[in-house]
Amino acid sequence: MTKEYPAAGPADGYDQGRRLQALIGLYAAIFAFSISFGGLVPWMALDMETRGIDAVMIGVVGAAHPLGVLLMSPFTQRIVRRFGSGNAMVWCTVISLVTLVPMMFTDSVAIWLVLRFVSGLSGSVPWVVTETWINVASTDRNRGRTVALYAAIMAGGFAAGPLTLDYALRLGTSPLPIFIALQLLSLLIVIWLRRLAPALSEHGQGGFGAIFVALPALLAGAFLSGALDATFFSFLHIWGQRIGFDEGFALRLLSIFIAGNILLQFPIGWLADRWGPHPVLVGCGIACVVAPALILLGLPAYPLPLVFVVFAWGGFVWGAYSVALVAMGRRYAGGQLVMINAAFVMVYTFANVVGPPIGGASIDIWGANGVMVMALVVAAAFTLLVMARRREF
Repeated sequence: MTKEYPAAGPADGYDQGRRLQALIGLYAAIFAFSISFGGLVPWMALDMETRGIDAVMIGVVGAAHPLGVLLMSPFTQRIVRRFGSGNAMVWCTVISLVTLVPMMFTDSVAIWLVLRFVSGLSGSVPWVVTETWINVASTDRNRGRTVALYAAIMAGGFAAGPLTLDYALRLGTSPLPIFIALQLLSLLIVIWLRRLAPALSEHGQGGFGAIFVALPALLAGAFLSGALDATFFSFLHIWGQRIGFDEGFALRLLSIFIAGNILLQFPIGWLADRWGPHPVLVGCGIACVVAPALILLGLPAYPLPLVFVVFAWGGFVWGAYSVALVAMGRRYAGGQLVMINAAFVMVYTFANVVGPPIGGASIDIWGANGVMVMALVVAAAFTLLVMARRREF
């Protein structure tokens, strides 16, 4: 599993112009899709809550999409091998787009549940192919910065989604047509890019399950980012209010965390290009240990330093995801890279699902700072694993 594999497909013949064309197109497509996705999820929750739907059912509908991604991830490489990366990405994006249209005409929770599950099943392939394609279109000289831009753009799109939702609601109109239009734009870009798609069609070596045994530290980057990002999106503002901050400042802390997600990716990617991914990933882990430790030691008594720590923390949490992708692209290629990236997406999605309940339970057990204890434990385990498994990088 630690063998290096030659790059596959037409990406071998990319000149600088074609690389740039592919990357700009992928960045634009992921930004449009991320805005749509980032606004759609809270809109669905708000709509169902307004209609008096039980909170548990709202959670079940919200979990349907990541469940679909989880179930489809092991089969992603087979789909890419069977249909080709470009065709698979286009048709799965079409399916994802089509699942939004019936939501304009029905508010049946059961139908929404099925549609979101199907959207998750189809969403795994474009997610994995996009990240694999960005790695293939990068070089070892610029891979860290190229992947960092992808991570920053995706985080920026997710952050812009709720703003788009708020704008539509202020106008008194449904935001769903806007989200559909954004996904249609993403699809049109992907169709245009299909001619540049790498082949990625050869078999990966070893079974899908073997990846989890061979690359636990690499996959742990996905778990750290997925668990902490999802947990803080759910609980950071609640934590702030419970320890005595007013609601406005608590919400601003979440915005500052998201700003770190976006703005620190490029510097972190630059460091990965300069030093290599392993020391930078260790640094991300250490930073993610230090931040909650400082908070538990009394940092909230000093709001200004707290703001800087939360900003940096947001960058390093999301940086673990992007730097792990860099490490993946430096060592693997072709079908093997698709398989590993699919496992990476699977772990990230699993962490998204289990992180918030664990964070909530930690608050119930230890009070408001329980979520910081949970974050510290996850980050410490990640850091020790990455330090011990240097051979994966």
